[in-house]
Amino acid sequence: MPKQDPDGARFGQLVISVARLWRRAADKALDDCGLSHATAMPLVMLSRLGDNRRQGVLADHLGFEGPSLVRIVDLLVEEGLVTRTEDAADRRAKILSLTHAGRGRVTEIERLLAVLRAELLSDIGDAELRGAMLLLGRLEAKLTGPEAE
Repeated sequence: MPKQDPDGARFGQLVISVARLWRRAADKALDDCGLSHATAMPLVMLSRLGDNRRQGVLADHLGFEGPSLVRIVDLLVEEGLVTRTEDAADRRAKILSLTHAGRGRVTEIERLLAVLRAELLSDIGDAELRGAMLLLGRLEAKLTGPEAE
């Protein structure tokens, strides 16, 4: 049996807590544009990936399960921010693209989240931030790499 590691246990709890609190702060920041973190991130990711992306590809990049993303995309389509069409190569697959209004909303989301990041990270130095990102990136790679399968 592995020895008890209070720092490791605390680290895991801290990562979960910070992620939850970050999403909560993002929800509050995005409230001005009528979105939540959960509805904003598919728009931002679709903007980064480019239009005409399969819904499954977007779900993979976001770490969402397919059915969860379907409900969010339904809402985004209803609000006129995204178009969803059948994939000509596979009618079971759906292709997503941002509308003009969706691109405008992404610009607003990015602005609001940049303000939030500036506020939250204002007293954290560049080296400290790079170190934290390096550590979290290594953990992400370990959790998503071949040995995680």
